[in-house]
Amino acid sequence: MGILTNLSGWLRPPQPDAATEQAIEQAIDRVDPRLRIVSGYKRKLAPAVRHALDYCDGLVQEIPGPIDIGIRAFGKDPLVHAFFAAPEDIGRMLGTSREVRKFVADPRNLAADDFFALIGMRRKEKTVLGLAQQGNLISEGVPQRLLYFADHTLRELATDPAATRGGLRTSSFESLAASFAVHLDALRREKTDMHTAWEQERAFARSLAAQAVVEADAHAHRRFELEAGLRAMASSLEPAHVLEALAAWLADPAPRLHLVSTAVAVDRLGVLSKPSPDDPDVQMLNFPELVGRDRRRWIVMLARIAREDAMRAQEESREANRYLII
Repeated sequence: MGILTNLSGWLRPPQPDAATEQAIEQAIDRVDPRLRIVSGYKRKLAPAVRHALDYCDGLVQEIPGPIDIGIRAFGKDPLVHAFFAAPEDIGRMLGTSREVRKFVADPRNLAADDFFALIGMRRKEKTVLGLAQQGNLISEGVPQRLLYFADHTLRELATDPAATRGGLRTSSFESLAASFAVHLDALRREKTDMHTAWEQERAFARSLAAQAVVEADAHAHRRFELEAGLRAMASSLEPAHVLEALAAWLADPAPRLHLVSTAVAVDRLGVLSKPSPDDPDVQMLNFPELVGRDRRRWIVMLARIAREDAMRAQEESREANRYLII
């Protein structure tokens, strides 16, 4: 009896660790709580979830930083100088951020001189007319491509960079689960549209009773196609099949979330230029862009921010709002 008991223990799949189990439950809550009715859902999801968590961990570790974000850094770091059009824009970002306001007001964070966050923004370009040197001549009204950055945001604020990266790992995994939920909603809408089309074909069939047989046969064929599609769609949306699809989704996370290394050459005014190592006015900027399932790109870097700068920016923002109200 002891041998059989030990054998059954050896054959039983290992239970997921606490972090994996927590991620499984979070993913199911985000996708569809009904997936819990599938027998052995934790065991079936565990390998894919573990893989996705490891992938997210590696992804987050590739995000560079921390880089100092502040007025002093604006004059020293070409990357910070490029990210913000003027030093005042840094203060405006810090002063209007709800996350910063909540963080600096938390008594648990009072002792830290600096804090860390993921800074994200979008890369944009626009055509402007400016001056350009051609040989010994300076020409006016020359079309130029100006690089600038917009939609600055701060996320996962913490007094320890490791805590910020840990929060990013969690939010990255949640993003993968959320993207599957969007995919699932699209399938359900497709099923609804297909059912509507099938109902319309049924109505046509009743109205075609007195019409040509050939036309009636064409609508019958269309109706049979819709019925077959509805059966296949209904089967794919059953909890067991959705669970399998979720596991496959998480087992292959790269197409849904990945980093792309970007390098651009700009002059001191932010005009896109050709790389020129001999020209001190041209700088090479290197930064990663996070690409999600919707293909939109976010520049992401780990930032270090002085608490003093954040407090000053928050106070200036409050003063500005007070004068606006008055």
